[in-house]
Amino acid sequence: MKSLVNWTFVVICMAYAVGALSKDNVEDCNRSKVKTYPFGEVYRSQCGTAKTGYRDTIYLNGSAVLSDSQLFDDDSNSDRSIRIYTSGESSPQSGCSPRLYLVDFSKKPAKVIAFGVKKACNEFHWASWGEKRSVIALKKNVKFVYEDGVMTLPKAGKTLWDSIEPPHAGPGLSEEDAVPFAEEVPQPK
Repeated sequence: MKSLVNWTFVVICMAYAVGALSKDNVEDCNRSKVKTYPFGEVYRSQCGTAKTGYRDTIYLNGSAVLSDSQLFDDDSNSDRSIRIYTSGESSPQSGCSPRLYLVDFSKKPAKVIAFGVKKACNEFHWASWGEKRSVIALKKNVKFVYEDGVMTLPKAGKTLWDSIEPPHAGPGLSEEDAVPFAEEVPQPK
Protein backbone atom coordinates (compact mmCIF):
# COMPACT_ATOMS: atom_id res chain seq x y z
CA MET A 1 0.00 0.00 0.00
CA LYS A 2 2.84 2.39 0.91
CA SER A 3 4.46 1.69 -2.47
CA LEU A 4 1.22 2.63 -4.28
CA VAL A 5 1.01 5.93 -2.37
CA ASN A 6 4.64 6.71 -3.23
CA TRP A 7 4.11 5.98 -6.94
CA THR A 8 0.94 8.11 -6.99
CA PHE A 9 2.91 10.98 -5.46
CA VAL A 10 5.69 10.55 -8.05
CA VAL A 11 3.19 10.54 -10.95
CA ILE A 12 1.47 13.71 -9.68
CA CYS A 13 4.82 15.46 -9.23
CA MET A 14 5.90 14.51 -12.75
CA ALA A 15 2.58 15.71 -14.20
CA TYR A 16 3.10 19.11 -12.57
CA ALA A 17 6.70 19.17 -13.79
CA VAL A 18 5.65 18.74 -17.43
CA GLY A 19 2.74 21.16 -17.04
CA ALA A 20 -0.10 18.70 -17.50
CA LEU A 21 -1.73 19.87 -14.28
CA SER A 22 -0.56 23.48 -14.34
CA LYS A 23 -3.00 26.24 -13.47
CA ASP A 24 -3.20 27.16 -17.19
CA ASN A 25 -4.72 23.74 -17.97
CA VAL A 26 -7.25 23.53 -15.13
CA GLU A 27 -10.67 24.89 -16.02
CA ASP A 28 -11.77 27.67 -13.72
CA CYS A 29 -15.46 28.59 -13.29
CA ASN A 30 -17.06 31.59 -11.61
CA ARG A 31 -20.80 31.86 -11.08
CA SER A 32 -22.85 34.98 -10.42
CA LYS A 33 -25.55 35.28 -7.80
CA VAL A 34 -28.87 33.76 -8.83
CA LYS A 35 -31.47 36.43 -9.59
CA THR A 36 -35.13 35.47 -9.29
CA TYR A 37 -37.61 36.93 -11.77
CA PRO A 38 -41.26 36.19 -12.56
CA PHE A 39 -40.06 34.00 -15.47
CA GLY A 40 -37.49 32.03 -13.42
CA GLU A 41 -34.03 32.07 -11.88
CA VAL A 42 -31.19 33.47 -13.99
CA TYR A 43 -27.45 33.34 -13.40
CA ARG A 44 -24.28 33.59 -15.43
CA SER A 45 -21.11 31.51 -15.30
CA GLN A 46 -17.71 32.14 -16.81
CA CYS A 47 -15.55 29.06 -17.38
CA GLY A 48 -12.30 28.32 -19.16
CA THR A 49 -8.53 28.35 -18.87
CA ALA A 50 -5.85 30.92 -19.48
CA LYS A 51 -4.76 28.94 -22.56
CA THR A 52 -8.16 28.28 -24.14
CA GLY A 53 -9.90 31.48 -23.09
CA TYR A 54 -13.15 31.88 -21.22
CA ARG A 55 -16.83 31.55 -22.15
CA ASP A 56 -19.80 33.22 -20.52
CA THR A 57 -23.00 31.19 -20.26
CA ILE A 58 -26.43 32.47 -19.25
CA TYR A 59 -28.68 29.97 -17.43
CA LEU A 60 -32.44 29.97 -16.85
CA ASN A 61 -33.67 27.60 -14.13
CA GLY A 62 -30.39 25.66 -14.34
CA SER A 63 -30.46 25.15 -18.14
CA ALA A 64 -27.97 26.88 -20.43
CA VAL A 65 -29.67 29.42 -22.71
CA LEU A 66 -26.78 31.32 -24.35
CA SER A 67 -23.00 30.91 -24.48
CA ASP A 68 -20.35 33.13 -26.10
CA SER A 69 -16.75 34.18 -25.55
CA GLN A 70 -17.97 37.07 -23.41
CA LEU A 71 -21.41 38.55 -22.84
CA PHE A 72 -22.43 42.00 -21.69
CA ASP A 73 -25.96 42.68 -20.42
CA ASP A 74 -27.08 45.87 -22.15
CA ASP A 75 -30.35 46.34 -20.32
CA SER A 76 -30.56 48.21 -17.02
CA ASN A 77 -34.16 47.10 -16.32
CA SER A 78 -33.61 43.66 -14.87
CA ASP A 79 -37.30 42.82 -14.39
CA ARG A 80 -38.04 42.56 -18.11
CA SER A 81 -38.35 39.06 -19.61
CA ILE A 82 -36.62 40.17 -22.84
CA ARG A 83 -32.94 41.01 -22.47
CA ILE A 84 -30.26 42.26 -24.88
CA TYR A 85 -26.68 40.96 -24.61
CA THR A 86 -23.64 42.11 -26.58
CA SER A 87 -21.07 39.56 -27.71
CA GLY A 88 -17.65 40.47 -26.29
CA GLU A 89 -15.94 38.95 -29.32
CA SER A 90 -14.67 41.49 -31.82
CA SER A 91 -15.04 41.30 -35.59
CA PRO A 92 -11.87 41.49 -37.71
CA GLN A 93 -13.67 43.74 -40.22
CA SER A 94 -14.91 46.39 -37.78
CA GLY A 95 -13.09 45.80 -34.50
CA CYS A 96 -16.51 45.77 -32.78
CA SER A 97 -19.03 43.20 -31.66
CA PRO A 98 -20.19 41.13 -34.66
CA ARG A 99 -23.65 40.55 -33.14
CA LEU A 100 -26.10 41.26 -30.38
CA TYR A 101 -28.36 38.69 -28.78
CA LEU A 102 -32.01 39.05 -27.86
CA VAL A 103 -33.05 36.54 -25.20
CA ASP A 104 -36.78 36.14 -24.59
CA PHE A 105 -37.05 34.36 -21.25
CA SER A 106 -40.88 34.32 -21.46
CA LYS A 107 -40.81 31.67 -24.22
CA LYS A 108 -40.57 27.99 -23.30
CA PRO A 109 -37.80 27.16 -24.00
CA ALA A 110 -36.20 30.59 -23.93
CA LYS A 111 -35.80 32.05 -27.43
CA VAL A 112 -32.39 33.42 -28.44
CA ILE A 113 -31.85 35.47 -31.60
CA ALA A 114 -28.45 36.72 -32.80
CA PHE A 115 -28.89 39.92 -34.79
CA GLY A 116 -27.10 42.94 -36.20
CA VAL A 117 -25.55 44.17 -39.42
CA LYS A 118 -22.82 42.01 -40.96
CA LYS A 119 -19.33 43.57 -41.05
CA ALA A 120 -20.48 46.56 -38.96
CA CYS A 121 -20.20 47.77 -35.37
CA ASN A 122 -23.19 46.31 -33.58
CA GLU A 123 -23.59 48.51 -30.53
CA PHE A 124 -26.84 48.57 -28.55
CA HIS A 125 -28.18 52.12 -28.27
CA TRP A 126 -31.78 52.06 -26.99
CA ALA A 127 -34.97 50.01 -26.93
CA SER A 128 -38.66 50.76 -26.72
CA TRP A 129 -40.33 47.88 -24.90
CA GLY A 130 -44.01 47.45 -25.69
CA GLU A 131 -46.43 44.83 -24.44
CA LYS A 132 -46.35 42.92 -27.76
CA ARG A 133 -43.84 44.79 -29.93
CA SER A 134 -40.34 46.02 -29.13
CA VAL A 135 -38.01 48.24 -31.15
CA ILE A 136 -34.28 47.71 -30.60
CA ALA A 137 -31.92 50.33 -32.01
CA LEU A 138 -28.22 50.04 -32.63
CA LYS A 139 -25.96 53.09 -32.62
CA LYS A 140 -26.78 55.39 -35.51
CA ASN A 141 -30.49 54.50 -35.15
CA VAL A 142 -30.53 51.19 -37.06
CA LYS A 143 -33.82 49.67 -35.85
CA PHE A 144 -34.86 46.03 -35.46
CA VAL A 145 -38.40 45.08 -34.39
CA TYR A 146 -39.19 42.05 -32.19
CA GLU A 147 -42.80 40.88 -32.11
CA ASP A 148 -44.39 37.51 -31.33
CA GLY A 149 -41.02 35.71 -31.31
CA VAL A 150 -39.94 37.10 -34.70
CA MET A 151 -37.23 39.69 -35.42
CA THR A 152 -37.96 42.05 -38.34
CA LEU A 153 -34.87 43.48 -40.02
CA PRO A 154 -34.23 47.02 -41.22
CA LYS A 155 -34.13 47.33 -45.01
CA ALA A 156 -30.72 46.87 -46.62
CA GLY A 157 -29.55 49.60 -48.95
CA LYS A 158 -28.43 53.21 -48.97
CA THR A 159 -30.27 54.33 -45.82
CA LEU A 160 -28.79 51.48 -43.79
CA TRP A 161 -25.33 52.09 -45.24
CA ASP A 162 -25.52 55.81 -44.47
CA SER A 163 -26.31 54.88 -40.87
CA ILE A 164 -23.37 52.51 -40.43
CA GLU A 165 -20.73 53.90 -42.78
CA PRO A 166 -17.27 54.31 -41.26
CA PRO A 167 -16.42 54.50 -38.48
CA HIS A 168 -19.28 52.06 -37.79
CA ALA A 169 -18.39 49.76 -40.69
CA GLY A 170 -15.02 48.22 -41.31
CA PRO A 171 -12.57 49.90 -43.72
CA GLY A 172 -12.89 49.05 -47.40
CA LEU A 173 -16.55 48.10 -47.17
CA SER A 174 -19.35 49.40 -49.35
CA GLU A 175 -23.15 49.66 -49.37
CA GLU A 176 -23.46 46.03 -50.57
CA ASP A 177 -21.74 44.89 -47.36
CA ALA A 178 -24.45 46.43 -45.14
CA VAL A 179 -26.57 43.32 -44.69
CA PRO A 180 -28.84 43.06 -41.63
CA PHE A 181 -29.34 39.60 -40.14
CA ALA A 182 -31.29 37.79 -37.44
CA GLU A 183 -30.95 34.08 -36.76
CA GLU A 184 -32.21 31.81 -34.02
CA VAL A 185 -29.47 30.44 -31.79
CA PRO A 186 -29.85 26.83 -30.59
CA GLN A 187 -29.60 26.13 -26.86
CA PRO A 188 -26.01 25.29 -25.79
CA LYS A 189 -25.37 21.71 -24.74
